[in-house]
Amino acid sequence: MYTHIGREGFFSSGFPICIMNIVHQGNVLLHDHSFYELVYIENGVAMHTWDESTTVLTSGDIFIISPGQAHSYIGAENTRIYNCLFLPAALEEHIELYTNLPGIADILNGSSKRSIAKVSVDLSQRHQISYLLGDMQKEFESKPVGWELNVKAMFSQLLVFYSRMYENRKESSSSAVYMKYVYDSLTFIHNNFNNDIMVKDAAAHVGISADYLTRHFKMILGVTPIEYLKTYRVAKASEFLKTTEKSVSEISKETGFSDISHFSRQFKQVTGITPSQFRKEKIQSLSEVKHGT
Repeated sequence: MYTHIGREGFFSSGFPICIMNIVHQGNVLLHDHSFYELVYIENGVAMHTWDESTTVLTSGDIFIISPGQAHSYIGAENTRIYNCLFLPAALEEHIELYTNLPGIADILNGSSKRSIAKVSVDLSQRHQISYLLGDMQKEFESKPVGWELNVKAMFSQLLVFYSRMYENRKESSSSAVYMKYVYDSLTFIHNNFNNDIMVKDAAAHVGISADYLTRHFKMILGVTPIEYLKTYRVAKASEFLKTTEKSVSEISKETGFSDISHFSRQFKQVTGITPSQFRKEKIQSLSEVKHGT
């Protein structure tokens, strides 16, 4: 089922920014909204879908959804996120400065079909963004004298932070040795998910022990390599189910599962439904989005 979320209840006071901290558990159905939404994954893991693409979200990920851009969350496991909702009016005072920020211009160009630029925040900087978002939420909820000015000022800091991380996303991912190990192992998983690989294979690829990789992988991403590999395989399988006419058996083999029974169990464990049910529901949802129903 496809849902459109309007502005009602979020901007009732006329203020163009709304900040929330919520926990997703399970699935959040396909929806779009009439406002911008900056999302920060404070902790947890989930699959995120938009158009015909699916990615895995983990702790430290930050991205911005444009108005009219349909998306959903699948298989969220105690995923705590900050949602910073905002209207164009939040940007009008300094619109020229915002449009010069890397990563922000693409968001403000009015296209609801742009790709979603996900940035992974370095471990050393996560406390900074959590602190900023937490302060924004406190000001927004308690509304002390001058809260509007404070929230707008912190909102500007948030967009500048996102822009700087966007501009330096490749450099920041290897700013520490252990971060490089984790991100190199992610590349290995992404390139070999369809093969029979284990943690020891990813660890050997980057030249460390499986225990060392698992410890730092969980510290940085909030999940173990095995959990991430399972979710990533299911994410790729969901793309194939939506975009191809391949059989469930073929998709099972192409995404690295040992057999179709194992594939179905793992897929249902993450998404809550079987691969066949997922294909049927997603085709129906995409059709509703296409026809605006």
